[in-house]
Amino acid sequence: MADKYNDSRTSLPVSYVRYIEAHGGWEGDLGDDLGDVVLWDLTSIQDRWKSYQMAEFLGERWFPFGSDGGDEMLCFDLPSGTDRVFHLPYIGMSTEKSILRYESFSDVASAIFNRA
Repeated sequence: MADKYNDSRTSLPVSYVRYIEAHGGWEGDLGDDLGDVVLWDLTSIQDRWKSYQMAEFLGERWFPFGSDGGDEMLCFDLPSGTDRVFHLPYIGMSTEKSILRYESFSDVASAIFNRA
């Protein structure tokens, strides 16, 4: 089976690649504006991609890399070429129900560093 992260790496936002390769996953509450964030480590990305059969539902457009700790996964829209973060539902995994959650992954990473 292909490795989702390595196969997508050149299409991923640089801010995310730098963060995940240097720090791995993270989980916590980033306050009222950003809320709960779970960033999956690289092994978890691959495990979820395979076990939840995400390729069937998300195709090559979306790169799931975390969650809100509940019913929504965090994804990048790869063709956009941005580091904007979208919510997509786990149940139904409908790409038509994507919602822009964060304008920039860099903002999320900054908030994580400020919590440390």
